Amino acid sequence: MTEVATDRVPARFACGETFVPKSRYIDPEFLELELDRLFTQVWQPACREEEIPTAGCYYEYTIGRQSIVVVRQKDGAIKAFHNTCAHRGMKLVRGAGPLSDNEFRCEFHGWRYGLDGRSSFVPCREEFAARPRAEWGLRSVATGTWGGWVFISMAANPPDLLEWLDPLPTALAPFRLQDMRFRWRKRTYLPANWKTVIDAFIEGYHTPGTHPQTMRSAEGPRPSAAPAPPQEYVYAPYTPTITYKNHSRFVYTQRPEHADRDKGRQELAARPEVFANSMQYQYLEVGSLVTERDYRAAQQLATLEPSDVPPFLRYHQMCEELALAEGVAFPRMSMEQYFGGNGDWHVFPTMVILVEKSCLLGYRMLPDAEDPNRCTFEMFSLEHFAPGDVPDTSWQVFQRWQDHDGWGELPTQDLKNIGAIHAGMHSAGFDGLWLNTAQEMSIRNEHAIADRFLFGAGCQKSSPSE
Repeated sequence: MTEVATDRVPARFACGETFVPKSRYIDPEFLELELDRLFTQVWQPACREEEIPTAGCYYEYTIGRQSIVVVRQKDGAIKAFHNTCAHRGMKLVRGAGPLSDNEFRCEFHGWRYGLDGRSSFVPCREEFAARPRAEWGLRSVATGTWGGWVFISMAANPPDLLEWLDPLPTALAPFRLQDMRFRWRKRTYLPANWKTVIDAFIEGYHTPGTHPQTMRSAEGPRPSAAPAPPQEYVYAPYTPTITYKNHSRFVYTQRPEHADRDKGRQELAARPEVFANSMQYQYLEVGSLVTERDYRAAQQLATLEPSDVPPFLRYHQMCEELALAEGVAFPRMSMEQYFGGNGDWHVFPTMVILVEKSCLLGYRMLPDAEDPNRCTFEMFSLEHFAPGDVPDTSWQVFQRWQDHDGWGELPTQDLKNIGAIHAGMHSAGFDGLWLNTAQEMSIRNEHAIADRFLFGAGCQKSSPSE
């Protein structure tokens, strides 16, 4: 007989069914546990494959105090290594780029390594004590690819990557994420714990409070963002959470009990120009989820009269026809496949992706190496392009998010909240997060996943009688 272990989490870090203590966000000791026990064991996306396009191209992925270099091999394969010289620990590379002469060179003493991590040159090698050959080279870490991302794991025996990602590989296969390329990508630094930021993007419960304009598409492509009065909340989208072993997802839908409420508003929302307004807003004030090509389709949709075909279906058909006409290898799928993958996915622990047929909006949140009250925030858009139309992009880096005025209205609303949310966690009048049982269980789920690695919680243990 076995029972689930529930006594392994220290009391100050222990979660309830719907409660998460603030110590998991602001306690330096908890950050240390995450850096030592969580990030060293899980699969995590390091970069996109197109960021290391040819042999010798590398990308430095930094997570906490760990630096990993991902490098393209001569045969097109991908390997990753701890970014440290085997001699004295010097970092071998910084940032990203092509290696000179397809080899790693230590700038301290001149040691060199091949793309495969093997030692290729040691000055005065005969003056060193004998060591096993493998110890002269770089220490490798596991790599795998999915959806165009290169994943790394520092674990000695990580699980199979596709098993770790389940159910994403199956649900998102029709969208062909591996064929998408960057439209734009931005990086900044926020005064908040990395999970504070993650949490803001893995639940839709905050939509009417933070983004009231998204409920007002009838007003036009750029509706009012004035705070919603209580009576307007009844029209807020319902965003139930779907949790999995290692990840979570939420989708925008309508509460079944509200289906017959306010027929007039529902009929208005079903008009082509009203649906088109919401699509145009995504392009104008998010810069993703709708491409420039989709924006043109939405503008055309806005000129059409209502018909028996819902505007949602007409819009998708118009986007597909326009993409194919312009030479885009557009992913074709059934509506069942679309709804099976569309939504807001939390790819535990650090990435969030919102997936559409033509493009993807993504976020990545990385912990600070020393301070639980700071993190790195990345936001990017991927898109299906016609051959020859892929833009040449690089990471735009802003030391403060306020230094850039091109985030768009909706992301800016979230960024304005983040610092205040985390600052409020330090209040003596706040103990922790009390979660909505339907729409915020993605947050509780992320902590349950983390506890498996941090404390062995949720693992099976034998009872004393066995």
